[in-house]
Amino acid sequence: MPRRNPVPAELADARRLCNEGLSAKDRQDLVRAESLLEAAVKSCPLDVDARRHYADVLWTRGQKMDAVAQMAKALELSPADAGLCIEAGRMYLELGLLAEADRLSAEAVRLAPGSDTAWRLRGQLAMARGQFDQAVADFHRGLAIAPDDRQLLRDTAEAYLRLDKPRRALATLAVLGESYGPDDTPADVLMMEAVAQESLGRIDDARDSYQQAIAKGDAPPEAAKRLAALDVGPAR
Repeated sequence: MPRRNPVPAELADARRLCNEGLSAKDRQDLVRAESLLEAAVKSCPLDVDARRHYADVLWTRGQKMDAVAQMAKALELSPADAGLCIEAGRMYLELGLLAEADRLSAEAVRLAPGSDTAWRLRGQLAMARGQFDQAVADFHRGLAIAPDDRQLLRDTAEAYLRLDKPRRALATLAVLGESYGPDDTPADVLMMEAVAQESLGRIDDARDSYQQAIAKGDAPPEAAKRLAALDVGPAR
C-alpha cells in the first residue's frame, strides 16, 4: 500500500488551532476564538479555512475591516471558491462597498449558477441599488433552486412591497408563514404582512398583524406608530 504524504507540521498546527478556535466560538468565547484563529493563520498563512473562520469571528466581534482583509487574502489563495465569494460579497454589501460586492456576486453566480445563496446575494445587491424588479428576478432564480428558503422568501416579499405589489407580497408571505409553527412567525414578517394588508385597505387584518408583531417584543418601532395611526383613523 502506498504511504500517504504526511501533513506538514505547520498545517497540522493550524488545523488543531482552528478546531480549538471553532470550539471556543461555539461556547461564545469569542475573545479566545479570535486568539486561537489568529494563531492558526500565523501558523499556516496558506490555510484558506483558517482565514475564513478568523474573518467570521473578527466580523462578529465588530472588527469588520480586518475581517474583510482576511477574506480578501483567502480569495487570493482560492479565487475559484464560490462560497468565499458569497461570504466576502455579503461583507462588502453590508459595508456599502457595492462595486466590490457586485464583482464578487457576479463571480459567485458564474462559478456556482446552481447556488441559491449566490442568487440571493445578487438580489440583495440589486435591492441596495433600488433595482427592485431585478431583485425579484434574482430572488426567484434562487427560489427555483431552494423554494422553501425562508430568507429568499422574505427578501422576495420585501422587494414586492418596494414595487408596491402588496398582493404578491402577501402571497409570498403566506408561503413563508406556512414554514413556521403556530405563533412562531417572526415580528418582521408579521410587520411586512401588516404593511401589505394596510396597502390593500384591509385595515382590520393589518391591525391584527401589527398587534401580533408588537406582542413579539422585537417588532420595528414603526409597527407601533402605524398601529396608532390606524386606531386614530383618517383625519375628518
